Amino acid sequence: MTRRKMNPKIVRVNATEFEMDDGTIIPHAIELDEDQLPTVEEFQKIYDRWKEVITKELEDGQTS
Repeated sequence: MTRRKMNPKIVRVNATEFEMDDGTIIPHAIELDEDQLPTVEEFQKIYDRWKEVITKELEDGQTS
């Protein structure tokens, strides 16, 4: 099963990176403000929304 088909879960988030439930650690594109860090649940929603946007963009690009 590809990551694209799975629903990866965020288990940790800090100012510089986030961690997935499979142990993958991904750096943020920009450093987040320590005083305004989202909760894991909030970051999961952000991640899911942007994953959907990027996936759609890639699919649209492949079909045009």
